[in-house]
Amino acid sequence: MKEGFFIGELSRKVGVPQHTIRYYERLKLINPPDRSETQYRLYTEDDELRLKFIKQAKLFGLTLDEIKKIINLKAEGVAPCECLKDMIKRHLDDLDSRIQEMIAFRNELTHRYERIKSTKDTPNGAICGFIERESPS
Repeated sequence: MKEGFFIGELSRKVGVPQHTIRYYERLKLINPPDRSETQYRLYTEDDELRLKFIKQAKLFGLTLDEIKKIINLKAEGVAPCECLKDMIKRHLDDLDSRIQEMIAFRNELTHRYERIKSTKDTPNGAICGFIERESPS
């Protein structure tokens, strides 16, 4: 007799596609499930809770490797919350850096657009004179 959820049931309960659940198994984010007599995967409520945790952790911008690290720390008896703070701080620092790079790129692109827009004649070129006349930075 069945004890647990089939993958389709778990998928619907948690809102995670079946192929994602199998992928998480391969990455060892969730434990390999037991099998029914007919070799169907049987998942537990613990698997459901783990998948819900993974979904929530992804909302913090964590990678699957980072989520796995948090899960492993907890399994080793270490409170992972300080590690989470460090991870989130790194993500924020990376985002700030990328935002600054994007602002600089936008400013440069605006400058190039203004030059193109003010040009009366389209410059000749092998493909596009506007691009070809720009000197490499």
